[in-house]
Amino acid sequence: MLSQTFRLKRMKDFEILFKEGRFVAGRIVNAKIWKIEPEKYPKRGYQDTDLKVGFVASVKHEKRAVARNRVKRQMRESVRLLVKDNKIKKGNFIAFLSTPAVFSATTAEISQDIELVLKKARLYI
Repeated sequence: MLSQTFRLKRMKDFEILFKEGRFVAGRIVNAKIWKIEPEKYPKRGYQDTDLKVGFVASVKHEKRAVARNRVKRQMRESVRLLVKDNKIKKGNFIAFLSTPAVFSATTAEISQDIELVLKKARLYI
């Protein structure tokens, strides 16, 4: 399970991420990434050393909640292992977005694509 300190949970944080962030496309997982700017939102208490990660699986791509939750768990586990090994640069908000192809992918394929997206974004160490 991904630690509470690394989870992107608040709706306002997601709104800032989707408004300010840049999009990085992958084969089966996409990402929205925002380099934290503490002076832009001083009341939010962001720091340059924070790393917050969120996961989105859209109802548009899969109607069944069981399938969406399974994909989010698979993505969360892949990111947990990367965070544990300090493979992701700090100072960013990241939201991993599912595509329709992710629902038929294996956990290994999801992990590989998450690493590919992070390498494209230059956040993989």
